[in-house]
Amino acid sequence: MLYRFITNFPNARIVCAHWGGGLPFYALMPEVAEAIRNVSFDTAASPFLYKYEVFPRVAEIVGAEKILFGSDYPLITQSRIIKGLKEVRISRESKAKILGENARAILGL
Repeated sequence: MLYRFITNFPNARIVCAHWGGGLPFYALMPEVAEAIRNVSFDTAASPFLYKYEVFPRVAEIVGAEKILFGSDYPLITQSRIIKGLKEVRISRESKAKILGENARAILGL
C-alpha cells in the first residue's frame, strides 16, 4: 500500500516513519529507487526493528540525505538512538545530516 501511495504521488515529498517498513532495502531494485526519489525515512523505533547497522546500510542504499532522526519519544529516548548512531561506522557528515541537517533542508530552515 505504501509503495502504491508513493507511486500515485511521484512529486509529493513523503516521510515514511519507522524506516518505511523496510522500503529502503527495496531501493536496490532500480524501479523502486526511482519511485522513492522524493521519499525520506525516519529512524523512530530503530532498536525494536533493526540492529543499528541499519544506519550505514540505508545510507549506502538510498543516501544519508534521505534519513531523518526520530526516536518515538517517550517510548524510546532520543539519547538511545543517538548513542546507537554514534556506535556505527558512518561518516561525520552523514551523522550530521541524519541528526538535523536533513530535517532543516526539508523544512526550509
